[in-house]
Amino acid sequence: MAEQRVISADSHVQEPPDLYDRLPKNLRERAPRKVERDGKIYIEVDGRKPRRIDLAEERTTEDDQHREFRNDPEGGRNLDVRLVDLQRDGVSAEIIYPNQSLALYLSPEPAYQMAVASAYNDWAMELFGPHRERFAPVGMVPVFDITAAVKEVERLAKLGYRSVKIPITNRAMPYNRPEYEPFWSAVAASGMVLAFHAFTNSEDEYPDDWGEEEGYGGALDFMVMRMADGQIPVSQLISSGACDRHPDLKFVIVECGAGWLAWLLYALDEQAEKKHMWIQPRLSMKPSEFFVRQGHVTFTDDPVALKTLPFIGADCLLWGSDYPHDEGSFPHSQEVIDRTFAGLSEADKRKIVWDNAAKLYGFEATYS
Repeated sequence: MAEQRVISADSHVQEPPDLYDRLPKNLRERAPRKVERDGKIYIEVDGRKPRRIDLAEERTTEDDQHREFRNDPEGGRNLDVRLVDLQRDGVSAEIIYPNQSLALYLSPEPAYQMAVASAYNDWAMELFGPHRERFAPVGMVPVFDITAAVKEVERLAKLGYRSVKIPITNRAMPYNRPEYEPFWSAVAASGMVLAFHAFTNSEDEYPDDWGEEEGYGGALDFMVMRMADGQIPVSQLISSGACDRHPDLKFVIVECGAGWLAWLLYALDEQAEKKHMWIQPRLSMKPSEFFVRQGHVTFTDDPVALKTLPFIGADCLLWGSDYPHDEGSFPHSQEVIDRTFAGLSEADKRKIVWDNAAKLYGFEATYS
């Protein structure tokens, strides 16, 4: 197996225990944290329903135990340790998302969300900012308050961020609403990539005990359906005309796989043609053409997605290891890539594992 240079467009870091000391005193006790009750471990966000996270411990294999930062008590924050893992996995650079703070959007209070997000954003840039050639942290932006969200986007651009993320879905105010116009404008003007990461819904859809108390197969159903949520922002951004009005708005759907993309774009094109008399606003291009111009999707080991390249092309796809999550490819990314990309042209493979991410996020290192 020949090792190759790759960029992971989906990696994570565990927030330090003292991160939330940066919050105003009245908010510190409400910060995301792990709690133990009756011998079970939960993550709790702002007093919401705790989510159990220890169910799988007794079912893991030895290989699983090397993931989820178990071999790194600092959770990826020690860059010397992190770089050793990247070298082991054949990864040259990473786009880095939060870990427990992904649940931030479950809080119902705008001021709390913004305080936690800003604290994380400051800390992440302090850690990763001096190493732009290897790391691109993704800033978190709550969208309860659009004026505050625009200000945070502008602040993060000045700090040197290359990407910001918002909830993958927002049931209270979907992304086809006109209230988002100033936000889309601000992100487009900043040049940052707008990210929608799986499992960051603004509404609490996590089942108790991962579904084991709510019906057979609850965990499996939950995981797959939350990945299917990636279709929602794609459809809303395109059908609402946001992509049409903001051609410089680049966006990426993260950790949702990519095999669904071809069908979604076909369905959008088909319905835009067949139901044109009902469609408002009128779009200047086919829906799929907006995605080709502005959209991207990450995946780790989705051979179904690669079968759809004749329709979607390779320019919109990004590979990511999801380091160090148990569903990711670490520490076997090279094997996963070889297996998943078998039979694909070298040119398309290089686009997906390197060129597309390097161009989108501004990594200057050359592929070799």
